[in-house]
Amino acid sequence: MTNSGIILAVNILVLTIFMAAPAAADLTFESSCPKTIAEGDAFTVHGTGATNGSITLMVLGRHYFHTLKASPDTRGNFSLTLGPEVTRNFSAGQYAFVILDPGANKQYEINTRISGSGNITVTDRGITGADLGSVSDLRASVQPEVAALFAISERKGVDDIIQAEYFFVELPALRFNQKSDPMTGQLILDRNNPHSIVFSGITNMAPKDCLSARIYNATSGKEILRDTLPTITPAGGTEPGGHTNWNTWYYSLDTARLMPGEYVITVGWDREPWCGTDSALFVVPDAETTARLTAGPNQFSLLKHGIFSGL
Repeated sequence: MTNSGIILAVNILVLTIFMAAPAAADLTFESSCPKTIAEGDAFTVHGTGATNGSITLMVLGRHYFHTLKASPDTRGNFSLTLGPEVTRNFSAGQYAFVILDPGANKQYEINTRISGSGNITVTDRGITGADLGSVSDLRASVQPEVAALFAISERKGVDDIIQAEYFFVELPALRFNQKSDPMTGQLILDRNNPHSIVFSGITNMAPKDCLSARIYNATSGKEILRDTLPTITPAGGTEPGGHTNWNTWYYSLDTARLMPGEYVITVGWDREPWCGTDSALFVVPDAETTARLTAGPNQFSLLKHGIFSGL
């Protein structure tokens, strides 16, 4: 064979390999927080570049296994959403979201089936490839089961493409940033503005969720007022708030709405009153106390902060 013939043959071979190589879809995820799903929050998978036909999503977690399918549009874009009615049934722990693409031949070699007793079987072209055990036996870490799926995808004659992402499922949670005075139990609040009190904190609940603040008289327990909080700030967002791994919330209370006294504030999720809430004790001071708290620094405070330490 001539040199030109060898070069042509190599080029054809390289082109054939390039054309046959399966391409995985690009995936993005909408979750409550980075790598975190709060029970009862929607979870969405978005994909682009899925040009091999339908897409299957396998969800594996503690005592949970479910599959969903999506049909990408002509551009290969698709979305799959697990609504609150689904994630509300999740248990705390690690969940794997496995995307299965049929590959260049547009046919699934890998399939799953669940027996009447709840046993999960993974098949390779109709033949049992792995037994994942019972759904009720799936634990908080499902990495061994996902590894079994990947092992089957590497078999000869299987061109299905598998991608997996792990998320941790948690109960909805919320807490205040401000610390409490160890003697009184009251929140230590910024009193720079005598006309408002700002509460803030962190939460694992999604920015789309709605939080409410309820104010109660600390003595009688009577509810005084209720407000809907501004939008939750996503993790890594800008002020007010802003946190690397947790979403943040804030609430500004006009003190003119309350008489001086001691109150309890409860901030939480409207959908689940038994979780995703936190309460704290605080005081609305009278005018004389407010004036004293907002006055300029005195000699004691200057000494405390070392202003006179060099004298």
